[in-house]
Amino acid sequence: MSDRLILCATTRLAQTLRGAVPVDAEVWQTPQALTVAQWLASLADEALLSGVADLPTALDPFAERLLWEKVIAASLTEAAPLFDIQGMASTAAEAHALSRLWNIRATGNQLADEARLFAGWQAEFDKRCRAAGWSDLTSLQHQLIDLIAARHLAVPPAVVFSGFDRFTPLEQSLMAVLTGRGVQVEIQGVCGVDRAVKQVPLGCILSEREFVSGGTGDKKEAPLRSVARHVRPCADVAAECTAIAHWATTHLAANPACRLGIVAPDLASVRDRLEFILDDALHPALIRPDAAEMPRSFNFSLGRGLADLPLIHAALDLLALGSGRGKTEQSRISALLLAGSWAAAEAEADGRARLDAALRRDLPYFTTLPALIRLAARLAESEAPLCPETVAALSAFVDAMASTPRALRPGEWAGVFRKALQVVGWPGDRQLSSHEFQARRAFGEVLDGFGRLDTLLGNLSLNEAVRRLSQLCRQRIFQPETRGRPAIQVLGVLESAGLAFDALWVMGMNDDLWPPPPRPNPLLPAELLRAAGAAHASAEIELDFAQRVHARLLLAAPEVIFSYAQADGNRVLRPSPLIAGMPLAEQLSGEVVTLARRLGAEAGSACQLLDDALAPPVGEGEKVSGGSGLLRAQAICPAWAYYQFRLGGKAMDEPVEGLDPAARGTLVHEALEAFWKSIRTSVALAAMGEAVRQQAIAQAVATALQAFELDRRITLPARFRELEAVRLRELLDVWLTVESKRGLEFEVIACEQPAEVDIEEIRVKLVVDRIDRLADGRQIIIDYKTGAGIDTKNWGEQRITEPQLPIYAALVNDEVTAVVFAKVLLDKPTFVGVADERDILPGVQGIGDEKQKVFDPAEFPDWIAVITHWRERLHAVAKEVKDGRAGRVFADEKDLQYCEVLPLLRLPERRRLLAAALNERTV
Repeated sequence: MSDRLILCATTRLAQTLRGAVPVDAEVWQTPQALTVAQWLASLADEALLSGVADLPTALDPFAERLLWEKVIAASLTEAAPLFDIQGMASTAAEAHALSRLWNIRATGNQLADEARLFAGWQAEFDKRCRAAGWSDLTSLQHQLIDLIAARHLAVPPAVVFSGFDRFTPLEQSLMAVLTGRGVQVEIQGVCGVDRAVKQVPLGCILSEREFVSGGTGDKKEAPLRSVARHVRPCADVAAECTAIAHWATTHLAANPACRLGIVAPDLASVRDRLEFILDDALHPALIRPDAAEMPRSFNFSLGRGLADLPLIHAALDLLALGSGRGKTEQSRISALLLAGSWAAAEAEADGRARLDAALRRDLPYFTTLPALIRLAARLAESEAPLCPETVAALSAFVDAMASTPRALRPGEWAGVFRKALQVVGWPGDRQLSSHEFQARRAFGEVLDGFGRLDTLLGNLSLNEAVRRLSQLCRQRIFQPETRGRPAIQVLGVLESAGLAFDALWVMGMNDDLWPPPPRPNPLLPAELLRAAGAAHASAEIELDFAQRVHARLLLAAPEVIFSYAQADGNRVLRPSPLIAGMPLAEQLSGEVVTLARRLGAEAGSACQLLDDALAPPVGEGEKVSGGSGLLRAQAICPAWAYYQFRLGGKAMDEPVEGLDPAARGTLVHEALEAFWKSIRTSVALAAMGEAVRQQAIAQAVATALQAFELDRRITLPARFRELEAVRLRELLDVWLTVESKRGLEFEVIACEQPAEVDIEEIRVKLVVDRIDRLADGRQIIIDYKTGAGIDTKNWGEQRITEPQLPIYAALVNDEVTAVVFAKVLLDKPTFVGVADERDILPGVQGIGDEKQKVFDPAEFPDWIAVITHWRERLHAVAKEVKDGRAGRVFADEKDLQYCEVLPLLRLPERRRLLAAALNERTV
């Protein structure tokens, strides 16, 4: 180990220096490279072990924020529930760190209310820390510097400060104390260049000594070479990321050993997009799930919150759902059920998926884990158990969580959580990957740390304990161990300090990001922050900082490219003033070779275009489900009918809060059915007085709601049930007024009447909402509609897209004289349809009527012609199904609004093909 200590601005720089391999060296000393915080922490351990000083215990950031929460909540007393205590604690902790780091002392009567309030909080915070033997990190570091000055701690003979863009008063104090102790203190500038360099001319060529250590910071004297700096405008952030990927692949193809850097001022916002594009360009084979964790040629300095990792997210979700005594959104339980990290996830994956479908179908929007367990038991009564091991583990977990004490300390809760997760089979039955193993280990460390918060948190309820544990996991940044030395480092501007590369790309150079906007802390006086030169205090300070970083980046590689996005959607973006005057970078030839392009190029002319519009014909004895819905889908788009009704494709039910439109429509149907089963005839309806009619309506609505609850096995909340009853009573009252104005007497002879018919050897089942019989024996077929959009024009066209009523009239019942939709609406309720003569129903025209626009009199002179047309067209569409016609053909995309297999129709691809064909015609 070297006697010289290198204090680095970032952990990444320290790691890089320790891992550096000097050029042409066979044996070398590993540099002693640490951050200031790491070195002072080692001195604190040394002081405690040697007994030099009785130092307080340093609070970690989470514990410090907890103490701030207690201080703030105590000061607000009864008003505390009205405030965001956690947000205020985070702001107060930042203000406290700034005040100690930059020597800011806010005193006097001229302070604003916020600063005066913070001063009181800070005094109470310090008081509680002294009483408990605690300290915030910055205050402890000041104490350690005082111990160094008093010669109680040993120091190395030489200390180098490396990679600092600016020094805080604490760091300046440390340098002064070390100098006073006779330590040789050096300041290593940007990438080893003298820190006296503060401004760089805006020309495009700058001389700088060549780095021969491969980006480690160790240098040899070498001939001077040119440093090229250019700017690259890009259409948007996506184009910017694509250009970076192209640049990286080009460099690595030319020199696989080169060291590349990518720097972004707002790395968190572009990380996912950039990572996806780099993966697609550099590692297309990693699209395979089993290769997801293979080493990559790039590494991000920005980790992810531990709580965001799937394995840990599932554990926290389990604990959160197990701790809840009330109901929760169905979607949370659904996500947990499909998570592959507990119980028999691999062995029972299919059963879990089927249970999830049943959950969406049968349980309300807000539900519970016990309700899911009961649903699984009910399903097991009628069929083989879907996922018995999963349900057993879940039942044991629910029992374990329900039997916990009302309140425990964090350390005790940590033990409870470990046992509960073990009961439910977390982390699953498959072997963990390397990253998952590391994540599980990190989660164990968080649980251990949770147990050290007993003094701060005291007794907690189960809900509060789970919430605090989740906070800890969100705060814990997880970065899996990197294998090897990736050629590409993707960094934030701070993490890039002190590093050198063979080529560097700095993205995000827009004026709203660079220089960064000021972000002064609202709890400290702005004038004191500016006077101290504190970070983020003012636009001037941020500009000075950005200029320093910019100068350092200009020297970080022989080739430096700055890029910016020209637009964000419809918003026009501007470049940063710090890149003004730089020449434009040349466009790289070619384009990024993604997996799709590579496969396309390899296939070349071997690609064969297959017409998939013809499916296998319906075989003898093959049952095709769907009923009239099958013929409707075939008439609109044959591919829809094939995918959904022959292949069994079906959209998952989407749970909604309350009742969805389909359920509300069902209630209307059931209420009208109950009413007409009781009343039966128009004569009875007309004889009713107002009071009797309202009583009959109320009874029908009550019957419908009761039947609905029994069928769905649910109990609607009392208030919600009453509101729905009011809606139904109003709707029935309005509609029965329309019924009472019908000129011809009628009798309701059937409600929800089932029927079956063979059409081209395809069995079609349907249910007719209502059948009325007139005095002369003729019948009217009625289909209730509770939506505004009704199309009857298709009844006179070649493809009948509303076939249910025509099927019944043309193929089931030859006594039908009218087919109509009943628009049961509060606004403009009416009948819509067609009859064999006028005046059968109000508003319904007869065949041959001048006002009738659906059927051309020349083609449809009478009712028999209409029936014949329906019979022929329905047989033709059914014949298409039988023959296997499954083309992706439709008249209007709007007709596909309720298609459940829409992704399989590949509409975006169809639009592109149509646009390309149109362009070819216009060229």
